[in-house]
Amino acid sequence: MPETKAPHRGALRKSFAAALAALTLAAGACSDGGEDGSATGVGFEDCQTEPTTCNSGPRQEGGDLVWAVDGKWEAWGQADIYGSSLASSIVNQPLRPSVFTFDQEGQIHYNDGIYAEGPELLAEAPLTVAYHLKEDATWGEGTPIGIDDFIWHWKATSTDEAQCAECAPASSYGSNVASIEEGEGNTVVVTYKDGYLDAEWYAAGVITHPAHIAEARGYPDWRTDPVEMAASVRDFSENPPLDYSAGPFRMVEGVLGDYAKYVPNTEWTGSLQSTLDSLTLKYIEGADAMATELRQGTIHGAAPSSFDPEILDRLAGEENIKFSVAPQSGWSHIDANLDNPFLSDKTLRQAIFTALDADEINARAYGTAYSDVDTMQNVLFRPGSEYFTDQIGDSGLGSGDIEAARALLEEAGYTWEGEALLTPEGEPVSLRYRTGIEGNAFTPIIQDLVITHLGEIGVDINADPIPAGQLSSVLDAKDWDLIQFSWIETPLFASSAADYWGEGNHTGFQNDEVDDIVEQLATTFDRDEAAELNNRAAQISLDEAVQLPLAWTPALVMVDKNVVNVRDNWATTMRVFYNVGDWGFLDEGEEQ
Repeated sequence: MPETKAPHRGALRKSFAAALAALTLAAGACSDGGEDGSATGVGFEDCQTEPTTCNSGPRQEGGDLVWAVDGKWEAWGQADIYGSSLASSIVNQPLRPSVFTFDQEGQIHYNDGIYAEGPELLAEAPLTVAYHLKEDATWGEGTPIGIDDFIWHWKATSTDEAQCAECAPASSYGSNVASIEEGEGNTVVVTYKDGYLDAEWYAAGVITHPAHIAEARGYPDWRTDPVEMAASVRDFSENPPLDYSAGPFRMVEGVLGDYAKYVPNTEWTGSLQSTLDSLTLKYIEGADAMATELRQGTIHGAAPSSFDPEILDRLAGEENIKFSVAPQSGWSHIDANLDNPFLSDKTLRQAIFTALDADEINARAYGTAYSDVDTMQNVLFRPGSEYFTDQIGDSGLGSGDIEAARALLEEAGYTWEGEALLTPEGEPVSLRYRTGIEGNAFTPIIQDLVITHLGEIGVDINADPIPAGQLSSVLDAKDWDLIQFSWIETPLFASSAADYWGEGNHTGFQNDEVDDIVEQLATTFDRDEAAELNNRAAQISLDEAVQLPLAWTPALVMVDKNVVNVRDNWATTMRVFYNVGDWGFLDEGEEQ
């Protein structure tokens, strides 16, 4: 393939290699299920020593695999916020045009069904990146993937009314793009706006949907008409993608929030080629129901987002089921709403998070499923990462030290009337605590412990469970005082400060130094500097007692004993779906 000319090509390639090396060091050390971990389960024991190849085996040709998913997707599209949920991403994973994925050791793998090689850095000022498309990469019906698809996604995520009228994009990627042009050969060149930098430039999502399908569905003027462009975005969200695929499967049937049936995409040229006749993703509510159907043979596997540890004993007694439990990408935490009049006081927040015993909470909740659960000391990096720093230290946060918590309050002028804590103005402190209870065995335990621990310093806690599926709306409305949930994390971290503590964050926290850090992160190309800046922002948030990190939460995967190449993956939000094209049924007649 013809080379794309680039200034200082050798130096830029070296910087890219260095970035990926740093990424591997930062991410690869994060796997608690690795050599020093001890996962719970049967049939996945080799994941301890061979995390990227465990549960491998020769695949037979054919078979109809049914997989349970526990999230109801409310849209089919991927370009707007309505389709940006994890459930929508998972149901689209067999066909969506991802740029890359991470494996369980933090190694980055580019999508070799679409790209001839990884993204190429052409220039730093302005940031310019080339994407080398495979000549035979198509949308599953003969049409090559090309520049129009990049431009459509740019407009969809532009946050610009002149490009996409009244759009609600899933990301702000397009707002930073200055131009998209054709390069030499089958190359698309993305140039970003002057001054914009991204230490993780190689990880940008650059395409979601086929522009020619937008035209075929009735929106031929999407390039010039922002209203029509917005209509095409809505169309992709409202209608199942039965007419295109950029992955190892293509969808042949689908009912929103119910099921999606796939068959292999015969035009797919990626290395992960499916041997299945079909793959069906079926919504089933709750791990218990999933386990029942797995035992009955009506499904072949599931990776529920939550589960009751009591299910593990039942699974262990099933000779036809393999299962594994290990910490994954979700990190659990309790946050304070600084818009609450009580919690606007830093001293009260400090006292609350000092009174909570994080070790006890983790042991009694997550420890029932995974005995080696560790209390988090850093909200961005796990122990072993070169970027890890102990951000809790001797701050007392999460220590469960009731005497220290009461001393903080007493020094700030708080008093007690009987057991009730009173503000310096004499008002009883009462807070509303919210978390999702339905279908989750861990959160009720955490809730009970929070009520108990904070009762010891006189804080009245009113539990108000979050109805299933309403976490996002509760967060957006700040309809809570204290809240417990889990963020889903990946090895990418450059935007963490902006996402967690920047302008418009869910806690109401505002800090000038953090705002400066967010601005610096948008102008740095150095991944080490980005890590240092994000760690500083995280430290500030903890010093200000905005949140209390708990633990990397354990996750369950369970499969029929004859299903091979399915394994969990902490390093991606897709978890087991990162290699869905490689799933299959064991060929027992072939030597392993």
